Amino acid sequence: MPTYEYLCQACKYEFTLIQSFSEHGKAKVTCPKCKSKKVKQLVSIFTAKTSRKS
Repeated sequence: MPTYEYLCQACKYEFTLIQSFSEHGKAKVTCPKCKSKKVKQLVSIFTAKTSRKS
């Protein structure tokens, strides 16, 4: 499942959430620290894990 990084614009708390693609499109994210809904998704680094060694 993908990991998404967020920043709360109310308290400036950065946090990550693990969500499926369907959850990400539907669910409204709230800050776990202050419960604000003023949350902005941050650009995150993408890492792909494969079973093949390169």
